[in-house]
Amino acid sequence: MNRLWIITYDISDDRTRYRIADILKNYGIRVQYSIFECRLTGMELATLRAGVTGLLDPGDSVRWYPLCRWCRADICWQGQGSAPDNPEFFQI
Repeated sequence: MNRLWIITYDISDDRTRYRIADILKNYGIRVQYSIFECRLTGMELATLRAGVTGLLDPGDSVRWYPLCRWCRADICWQGQGSAPDNPEFFQI
């Protein structure tokens, strides 16, 4: 089963930041510079977390926010953007 995750990061080193962004691009879509929406299985989540953890330096931060299917109706934005794709994922 897939789950929607919002993944954010605050990384000071340019090279590490680019590497993590490149990894995240393989799992989801970039919605802002340091924010990705990723639809992940349990195995993908574990693999992604392990890969990211190995790159982090002290002081770096990566945050993982799970979103449930009921949260979709509450997602809003201003300006550019749209609802996360794949609406069948959110069916009850």
